[in-house]
Amino acid sequence: MKIFLRWLLIIMIFIPALLFGQAKVGTAAGQFLEISPSPRAEGMSSAFIGVADDISAIYYNPAGLAWQGLKQFAFSHTLLYAGISNDWAAFSMPAAGGVMAISASVLNAGEMDETTPYHPEGTGRTFGAGGLSAGITYSRMLTDRFSVGINVKYISEFLADITATTWGMDIGTYYRTAFKNVRLGMILSNFGPDLKYIQQSYPLPMSFHFGAAGEIINNDTNRLTVDLEGAHPNDNLEKFQLGFEYAYREFAFLRGGYKIQYDSDRFTLGGGVKMPLGGLFAKADYSFTYMKYLPAVHRFSIGMEF
Repeated sequence: MKIFLRWLLIIMIFIPALLFGQAKVGTAAGQFLEISPSPRAEGMSSAFIGVADDISAIYYNPAGLAWQGLKQFAFSHTLLYAGISNDWAAFSMPAAGGVMAISASVLNAGEMDETTPYHPEGTGRTFGAGGLSAGITYSRMLTDRFSVGINVKYISEFLADITATTWGMDIGTYYRTAFKNVRLGMILSNFGPDLKYIQQSYPLPMSFHFGAAGEIINNDTNRLTVDLEGAHPNDNLEKFQLGFEYAYREFAFLRGGYKIQYDSDRFTLGGGVKMPLGGLFAKADYSFTYMKYLPAVHRFSIGMEF
């Protein structure tokens, strides 16, 4: 365990330095990996790294899973622009001294008309495009305040009859401070080999995220959580997000957030409910993302804790 922790800290310290050196060099492939799957998190502008208290922590900070003692299942559907959609599903449970999970994300870009220089109006044939990511996650407490998590995933992208595959990792840490339960989180996402199309290789959209979350209000009736997050990707400028979640009796939720230095994303809104249903808890969430140059994005999800 000590050897594992030592290598984890080396990766978390030195890989972000490499990212700063690579910033804005070329374009990364596998952009579907950056599609936020959770309407709860996206309702907070995806500023979720310091919250990470449900199954969507698999995506935002796998270290947050270690604090969750129930079995969970979730499914989400994202309606993007131009008829593109993304589906995400996951299951988690306590196991092996920590929490284990499996997840999968599928991008569907639909059918497109084939055109050529000789048939600019179309050949009458169509082709498809999309992506798949499937992974397994393990998260564990190292102390009563600190946890780590890793998500290893298979990644595939296809365009017509060409497919590129690789693997990637997300490595996260989560720390509960002694100051008013403020939580700190870091994650290195999409670390892995390039995707190779025929003879040309492209890097994954690797990014280093860091953030903090805490409660402004927290009593039996009302809770107001705020999360502030920054990120440095390998193919763009630094990005920042600010998000909040208001909970009434942990039953009804309102969320909002704002994104800074994003190409098109601006502000987000969302809401949800969580209620007991027999021997389990059922959840439903929705989010709306306003885009400056593109149509708005809508996300829906259902989930269970048992």
